[in-house]
Amino acid sequence: MGKIRKSCLAIFCILIVTSAVISSGWKCNQAYGKDKETYLTSRSTPTQGLMRIISSHTAKMLDAIMIGDFTAVIKESHEIIGASEVGMQMFFPEKGKVGEWFVNAGNDPNDAAAVEAMKEEFQKYLQLVIDASRKVAETSEKKNIIATYNSFDSMLRNACFACHVKSRLEWPRWMKQVEAE
Repeated sequence: MGKIRKSCLAIFCILIVTSAVISSGWKCNQAYGKDKETYLTSRSTPTQGLMRIISSHTAKMLDAIMIGDFTAVIKESHEIIGASEVGMQMFFPEKGKVGEWFVNAGNDPNDAAAVEAMKEEFQKYLQLVIDASRKVAETSEKKNIIATYNSFDSMLRNACFACHVKSRLEWPRWMKQVEAE
């Protein structure tokens, strides 16, 4: 009986010590190698954030087209339109200055001509996205899956890809080959 009691007491002590070590962490919240340079990090820009939102809704729109869910196509179309309109206001506020993103893109926010030129480019392509997305919604209301898909394809080609060809520094080689044809 004495041995069992001593064994239980030893196990209990080990349990307490183990839980104390785990909860205190012995500096587990510190990252080793914090002085090392990181290679796989990237900072997301506001334009990338907006494009991810639009891309997400575009992917959902294609999924809805493929299963014939025209209500979802219309919903996603409205989401794309809303994101585009908010994006324009976010990047070029009516009564404000452009944000840090403009400087990070290598531009001078005090150069009114550069701001206006970039604003015109944004408006041009975002308006193309808005108009094309409305066209997808209109064709979707007719419940014609082929016409809806063709409108969607036109949106990708004439709005999305056209902007990416113009604004991306590195465009996939296969896309450049398609453009040449």
